[in-house]
Amino acid sequence: MRITLIFLVVIIAGCMGPVKDLYPEDIEERPVEMFLISHGWHVSIAVETDYIREFMPEHPEMPDALYLKFGWGDGRYYPDPDPGFRTLLTAALLPTRSVIQVVGVDIPLHRYFSASTIVKVNVSEEGVEKFAEFVADRFRKDENGEIKKAAEGIYANSAFFDATGRYYLPKTSNVWTARALRQTGFPITTLYTLTSGNVIRQARKEGEVIQ
Repeated sequence: MRITLIFLVVIIAGCMGPVKDLYPEDIEERPVEMFLISHGWHVSIAVETDYIREFMPEHPEMPDALYLKFGWGDGRYYPDPDPGFRTLLTAALLPTRSVIQVVGVDIPLHRYFSASTIVKVNVSEEGVEKFAEFVADRFRKDENGEIKKAAEGIYANSAFFDATGRYYLPKTSNVWTARALRQTGFPITTLYTLTSGNVIRQARKEGEVIQ
């Protein structure tokens, strides 16, 4: 039992540390700003489009702007501006289809999401490419390799697209966002990101709260 606990501690500690090849200690080697945006229940992640545009799948309604913000969630609950308790319960308890929300923003993020908590983190160019590849691979594609719009967006210049993976507890939108950030080498433990508060608390240790 004692050996098992030590083993688990080692694994968790390893997950918390930075991936040094992607996330160098010197912040000057991490010129790319990424933003964790907490909307209450859930945290999404945004970055300047120029860093990731070449990785994004093509679609007539794929947003394009100075920033792109990504979030992942239940295919019914997430796009619904006024979901009921039954929809929430279904999303929480049953494996359901998932969607990716993409929002294009052309003004500073703290102005657009003025009511949200925002933490800025700096990552390397190699790290943001790994992030972009992770996100791009999460769009579900049909037999022709095309992605499909799932629903209208809840913001201007936004849309929901069919995504890979089933949504269920504890596989939440916040865990997805933490996994996306982890691709950059950022020191975040995805085991502790079930809630938005856990994601933001970990991001703040290395990042800067801008709002």
